[in-house]
Amino acid sequence: MPTAAPGEPGSGVTGVRLRSPKGRAVIAAAVLGSALAYMSDDMLNVALPSVAGDLGVGVSEMQWVVNGYFVTMLSLLLTAGSFGDIRGHRRIFLTGLAVFAGGAVVAATAPSVPLLVAGRAFQGVGAAPLLASGLALVNGSFREGERSQAVGLYMGLTAVVTAAGPALGGLLVDLASWRAIFVAPLVFPVAAAFVTYLAVPEAPPRPGRSVDAKGAFLAFLTISALSFALISGPAGWLRAEVLVALAGAVVCGWAFLRSQRRATQPMLPLALFRNRTFSGGNAVTLVSYLVSAGSFLFLVVQLQTTLGYRPVIAGAALLPLYLIMLVGSPQAGRLADKIGARAPIVAGNLILAAGVWWLSFAGAGSVFVPDVLPGMIILGIGLATIGAPLTAATLGAVDAHDQGIASGVNNAVGQLAGLLMIVALPAIAGLSGKTFDGPEFADGYVVAMRACALLCLLAAGIAWATIRPANASTDPIRV
Repeated sequence: MPTAAPGEPGSGVTGVRLRSPKGRAVIAAAVLGSALAYMSDDMLNVALPSVAGDLGVGVSEMQWVVNGYFVTMLSLLLTAGSFGDIRGHRRIFLTGLAVFAGGAVVAATAPSVPLLVAGRAFQGVGAAPLLASGLALVNGSFREGERSQAVGLYMGLTAVVTAAGPALGGLLVDLASWRAIFVAPLVFPVAAAFVTYLAVPEAPPRPGRSVDAKGAFLAFLTISALSFALISGPAGWLRAEVLVALAGAVVCGWAFLRSQRRATQPMLPLALFRNRTFSGGNAVTLVSYLVSAGSFLFLVVQLQTTLGYRPVIAGAALLPLYLIMLVGSPQAGRLADKIGARAPIVAGNLILAAGVWWLSFAGAGSVFVPDVLPGMIILGIGLATIGAPLTAATLGAVDAHDQGIASGVNNAVGQLAGLLMIVALPAIAGLSGKTFDGPEFADGYVVAMRACALLCLLAAGIAWATIRPANASTDPIRV
């Protein structure tokens, strides 16, 4: 018989209180680890010109410095979540911190691009358990009535800490060198490891469950091939290497699904997707995250290329969004604990659609306070309203023993949304093959933002159809 997890009937444990020392420790450790994973990419983006100049390479080489991290992280999220369920999420989280720090040391001391790519890929290996087990620790540690609020606090704080990435990266490059962006953030894994080791409780691992090595390998091949195809495709979808990667993703994906149906202990139990809330929640996550990533990217470029903002000012202009998420996400989580998750998720997507539509009118001659700021405030309210209820409802549909798998799926879906955004939105906006600073961008910006607004309406409809209302209680699915 599986050991009951904290807060599960039969465990003898009611769960951690949010305002207790252990509750604060769980939030602090998860925020530090997750923000570290997200900040790494933001800081590197600021430093790319300095790295290219120092190592004497061009844009194509720099692309893989960025993508090496993304591909390994996305490929291993499912595996990391499954390992957490088997070995314990606290242990896997600590392992992720150590691996990430090791990759940072390799990247900081790399004398050439291949070693820098290797260090970044190694960081991605560490980032996967940080995201999967960090979220699983938050969602699985707290008592039922405070779970959504805890997830909201975690998401809001992570967003605010992550927001410091671009400014911190620029400051480190100016004062020291690009290598400092890998060294200075090591204070994060050290602090997170200290807090986790001393104060974060470990949920009992699931005894009798083994690692699905075949499934993990096929999942890695599938996501790696798909990632390569989506990243390389915009330069020419009919090129041989892109077609081979797409074919490989299809074949390996089919083999992965077949192995999961036949395995006695699969890493991704397909029975999870029989739960309407879990499947619908991940579909909403895919669409909502695509909208948020796309609107952020297009807005910050529009502020610079059309409105003439300096990069540092354009980055600072996004601060209201992060502050609203910091304040609003816990409140949305608290509201979801009281009235259920469906209403906040649907309302949040409608608010998000209104904010994105407003911002689609930001163009030449627009003034920040009357023309841009109101739309950003509406956008921030929408994101804050969606995040915590959506995550809590999606993971709450799954039994406590499978929180790592559920968290890994949810994080992988969010990361896939960012990758799809880079491919889909420029194509929809007619910007494929063009530069972001060209004259066509202003027109493409309007099309992209309004497409995002329509996608929000789609997400609201999916949420209404799949997320259970507050009065429709059901037991979490267990596999």
